[in-house]
Amino acid sequence: MMEFPLSDWETRRLAALYNLEILDTKEETDFDNIVALAVQLSDWPIASIGFIDRYRTWIKSAIGLESNAVPTHQAYKEAILKTPHPVVIHDAAIDPCSTDHPFVLGEPKVRAVAIFPLTNNEGYTLGHLTVADTKPGALTEKQYKAMEMLTQQILSLLNLRLSIIKMRQMETQSKKIIDQISPVFNNAIDAVIVSSDAGRILQWNTRAEELFGWTAEEAMGKAIHELLIPEENYPLFWEHFRALLANEKDSTGSRYDMTVKRKDGTLRTIDMGVSSAYIDGERLFIGFARDITESRQISRELALQKSFYENILNKIPTDIAVFDADHRYLFVNPFAIANPELREYIIGKDDFEYAAYRNRDNSLAIQRRAKFLKAKITGKSIAWEDQGMNADGELITHLRNFYPIHDEYGRLSLVIGYGVDITDRKEMEEKQNVLVERLSFQNTQLFDFCNIVTHNLRGPLNNMSMLIEMIRNSNDWDEQQEMVAKLQPLIESLSLTFNQLVETIQIKQDLEIKSERVNLEVCLKKTMEGLEMEVKKAMARIVIDCAQAPELNFPPKYIDSIFHNLISNALKYRSSNRRLVIRITTQQVGSSIFLSVEDNGLGIDLKKYREQVFKIGKVFHNHSNAKGLGLYMTKTQVEMMGGSIQVESEVDKGSKFTIEFINQEDFADSAV
Repeated sequence: MMEFPLSDWETRRLAALYNLEILDTKEETDFDNIVALAVQLSDWPIASIGFIDRYRTWIKSAIGLESNAVPTHQAYKEAILKTPHPVVIHDAAIDPCSTDHPFVLGEPKVRAVAIFPLTNNEGYTLGHLTVADTKPGALTEKQYKAMEMLTQQILSLLNLRLSIIKMRQMETQSKKIIDQISPVFNNAIDAVIVSSDAGRILQWNTRAEELFGWTAEEAMGKAIHELLIPEENYPLFWEHFRALLANEKDSTGSRYDMTVKRKDGTLRTIDMGVSSAYIDGERLFIGFARDITESRQISRELALQKSFYENILNKIPTDIAVFDADHRYLFVNPFAIANPELREYIIGKDDFEYAAYRNRDNSLAIQRRAKFLKAKITGKSIAWEDQGMNADGELITHLRNFYPIHDEYGRLSLVIGYGVDITDRKEMEEKQNVLVERLSFQNTQLFDFCNIVTHNLRGPLNNMSMLIEMIRNSNDWDEQQEMVAKLQPLIESLSLTFNQLVETIQIKQDLEIKSERVNLEVCLKKTMEGLEMEVKKAMARIVIDCAQAPELNFPPKYIDSIFHNLISNALKYRSSNRRLVIRITTQQVGSSIFLSVEDNGLGIDLKKYREQVFKIGKVFHNHSNAKGLGLYMTKTQVEMMGGSIQVESEVDKGSKFTIEFINQEDFADSAV
């Protein structure tokens, strides 16, 4: 095979493809489901998801194709890569881009093809979703739009896959660096400290634990100067560290005598040799330390503790507090309480006294006392999340921890607590959950959509096809006109059914729909005007009583749809043995408003159909206009806004639907 140099664009495109790590992977249910949906929605027997490598198109999932990879067809590849839009070929056997494609010349002898490119956020086409038929043809506009929806779902899967890969690569890289430097210090006889070029501790061997008193877990990630260097020696430390940073060429290192501070507050003089090294492009500093002083006891423990608190903990950008064994504050840093007067007040007091002083609810104090006691009793660190308002009135979420510290006799001496603001992380998690929920729901909706399309649209389409064939075969003008006239009701029925199907799918995608003040009698009047002919035809008596709750807070288009579906159902399924009576009432109960729509029609056998009443595509009486969508749509709209719907029914006596609209208390107060 002749090698052609790759363009910069093609090089970057292939890099983006390889970053997905999807080529030559095993089957995945998500991709298989999308291909299955593509076949059902397009009504074509062949569908695939393929990714365009340099010399081949690798097929991730397919129906109707035997091969999982085909050599790259150059003209075909260029036609796909050069346009960001879908490519539709009505007859591949005569199209110059595809006449010699192996799937056209050989099995499955493709004729009609629709190719939807998978283009990432950087504009690189990585592959395509393809549907095909073995006879010439084209997709309808609705089928075309359905394929575009599936294409977006594939791109969402690919973006999620890339995010997971990047996180895994970061974890692997960090572990690799640690593994590479571990042999250097694990068996060293001196204390070994490995730090980043920002002065953060990355490794800390056993001898370092013995020398400085901090465990590796306690030291990892800390700044060297904050952990080990007395504050008065900060200037000298930074002078040495800046010299190391500036000397990039000399890796042999330097030696220093310096005074350091142990965990217990005692001072040591050490001989420190420092060398630099590059590992995977990251500059690290490796220090070998040896104690060159005699051990000295420090008698002023409280003074050293105070110095530790004020000079180190105050500089850490997170909430930090230290408590005695009775949960009284010994220290609070400015990130926990910014006001210096309040910081001074809280020393020696507990959360209950502070809450009373600030005229605040003591629920947080109760929660923190329970966590403190758990840490005190178990001797283990305790983590939890709590929420509160900041100075601007915004709700903030913190991840908090209590770490119990014991003396040499195992008695609790103090507890260190800290809190990290995780508001942004929680918001991101909520957005991710919404995205996952939306993708899952879209999958379910597409399956339901496919089933209803098969059930409700195939019949009218077949009838239309038969009429068109009869028109073509007839030479009688009057007969042709008669058959043309029969097409109109079929087309109208088809359009109505499809629009209802689309509306059911769009309900749960409309996550930001707004509620407004709705006057129920005004809405009912509009609904009755739309159903005026049906009401007259049925000679129905409609009784409306909304006096107890004339208004509610709800999306107007949803309440219009709910009224239309429930009243039109009552009209549609009325009994021929008695005059139809429809009663519509509202009632306020606590913070909820209840709406009831009751009729004396045919009723539903709930013993037989209770679990199917609100399911999509389910009908319980023979009626030419029955689609099985109205009750499903009504339940979906009510539940999207947090409400619920119940049904009571008895065969040949009628039905009663009751809807609960929740969280109406504030609205009800303002309406009085």
